[in-house]
Amino acid sequence: MKLTFHTFSGRLLLAFALSACQSTTVDTSSQIHLPENFSQADANAQAVNLTQWWQNWHDPVLNQLIERGLQTSPDIQIAQSRLDEARAQARLAQADLGAQVGVTGNIGATRGAVDNPLANTPLAAMPMTAPFTQNDVDIKGNSAFAGISASWEPDIFGGKRSDRDAATAAALSQQQQFYGAQVLLSGDIAEHYFHARALQAQQKSTAQSIAALERLVQYTQGRFRAGHVSAYEVNQAQSNLTAMRGQAATLHAQYAQHVRAIAVLIGDVPQSFRLPESSVNVLANPATAPIADAPQDVINRRPDLRARAAAVQARAAQVASAKADLLPRFSINFLGQGGRIGISGDDALKGWASLLSVGIQVPLFTNGRIQANIDAADARLKTALLEYDKNLLQALADVDNAYHIQAALSRQNDWLTQAQRQTAKQASDAQRLFQYGNKTLDDALRARISDAQAQEQLVQSQLARAQALVGLYKALGGGWTE
Repeated sequence: MKLTFHTFSGRLLLAFALSACQSTTVDTSSQIHLPENFSQADANAQAVNLTQWWQNWHDPVLNQLIERGLQTSPDIQIAQSRLDEARAQARLAQADLGAQVGVTGNIGATRGAVDNPLANTPLAAMPMTAPFTQNDVDIKGNSAFAGISASWEPDIFGGKRSDRDAATAAALSQQQQFYGAQVLLSGDIAEHYFHARALQAQQKSTAQSIAALERLVQYTQGRFRAGHVSAYEVNQAQSNLTAMRGQAATLHAQYAQHVRAIAVLIGDVPQSFRLPESSVNVLANPATAPIADAPQDVINRRPDLRARAAAVQARAAQVASAKADLLPRFSINFLGQGGRIGISGDDALKGWASLLSVGIQVPLFTNGRIQANIDAADARLKTALLEYDKNLLQALADVDNAYHIQAALSRQNDWLTQAQRQTAKQASDAQRLFQYGNKTLDDALRARISDAQAQEQLVQSQLARAQALVGLYKALGGGWTE
């Protein structure tokens, strides 16, 4: 039976319609069963601002630094640039679904001369043929062409749509990484800020200890000269003073290091940046622990898990695209062109032409390349799923760990606060007893040194509590905005 063009076109359209109903589905479900709630959630936690959690400390300097960093930080700008690139790639993949149309044009001129084979023949002597026997013959001509071309590859089996979906999911993953950069930046600025404030408080307590130790050395030396103590007590007092001075020597350098780190994070020049003083004792007035949401809500909020989920979708789309290479590919091309060719000023040729073609490409033998590409895409998808599950498990652990350590540090702070109040009272009592002659000066000085050490321990505990709170806010997915 002879197959006419109309019959073939009808069957081809029928194949298009049937194949358009087919789609490649890829399983991307996680293997982790979520718990109903977190086991270490604080029962006394309150609903607080989770998006801009740093405002819960009510420190204007901290708020200013983080908000400035979110606008000017190099890390945020780098993340934004990568997001812009990913979105452009997604638009490029979308554009590949449509037809391509172009316009072509050409204008040319020909000038030349050729040797005349009739020259120097008997025809040159004849008057009627003499004009045709000159030595050279000039050739002059002009040409002009213009046309339009169009091509389109119908995405019958969804290969290009899968590429578009992969690029779109990759852009979404990059967007979540941009949000994650906000989370990391705000947390880093807060931690360096808390460290700087803790070192300032430590410098004060160390200065108090040094002042008391200097007086203790003078007092011990006086008693040694009076024969009341031995050289051992003098050397011990001097040794304690030297060690305290050595400790104080590094505090300023450590403070400056954290200040410079803040400057880099907010995009400022470290050499000229100065940390403003604050009217708030940020370590002594901690933020409130946030109330725990359901695990599913935390997962939906955390940018790192959202980025992993989008990466899984991108890998799944790449698998679908790889499988589409096993199926036929179709193309439609059109070319239309018109113009003229003139020789020696005469219009010798003039007209137009067009060509419409429909093509099909069916893979028959590729030496296993397509299947190898499918296997590689499957492996990448499996890796992405495993990485998502791993990060999901870690996120669940992060929340309970953060609640657990925050609760423990809160109890520790309560005990150390009470202990510091007791040492402060003891130092005050020892000073009064010395004034009334019931205690010696070294007793009063040692009580003051003990109070300074208790203050330092309390500051370190307050710093750890603040860091734990920052970790808790980050574990719950706070610190970013659309």
